[in-house]
Amino acid sequence: MRSLRGLGIAVVALLGLVIAADVFALVVGARMYALRGAEPVDIAVYDRWESLYRWSDVATMNTFVACGVVFILWFRRARINAEAFAPDGHSLVRGWAVWGWIVPVVNLWIPRRVALDVWSASTPGTHLGAAPRQSSGLVNAWWTLWVVSTVPTALAMWIHAEAEGLAETRQAMALTLLSVLLDIAAAVLAVVVVRRLTALQHRKALEAVPLP
Repeated sequence: MRSLRGLGIAVVALLGLVIAADVFALVVGARMYALRGAEPVDIAVYDRWESLYRWSDVATMNTFVACGVVFILWFRRARINAEAFAPDGHSLVRGWAVWGWIVPVVNLWIPRRVALDVWSASTPGTHLGAAPRQSSGLVNAWWTLWVVSTVPTALAMWIHAEAEGLAETRQAMALTLLSVLLDIAAAVLAVVVVRRLTALQHRKALEAVPLP
């Protein structure tokens, strides 16, 4: 077992950057959506906002990737700790704590299953062995928002690829804005999940021995 605190702080900080980048993208995207429907268009103003729009894409992508890497490291460590708490309390092998995020299709439900097992095993008051099955509304709410946020993103990409005019382009932008809103909500819940689970494992470890 190792303490989750260091990784937990890093994940929360990076999730904060993700939220900040998403808010920036939301503001710039809403302005671009309005400008693309305006008549007449001030070209100088449009060019300035389009440049910011491109920068918002860079910011959201970079913060997402950086946060994703550190989050998976935190998630894997949480799974390893939980195995020490409840060796028989897991429905999936340890490797899925990483591969569950990477393998297409199964990444829609595998990380949630791992998270629920870890949450159950990390609950103070349980004993070594098989952890009692218990659902977490917080984990389910976070995971639902995360999965739902990918739907408008996929639709926006498809509509943008097939767009033949301004109306389709603006429709794709509107779906992207919706996705960003959902992503912000999911990131906020992710912060709560990370903080809560990190605290649960710390208290659980103190029932046995202090973590290094």
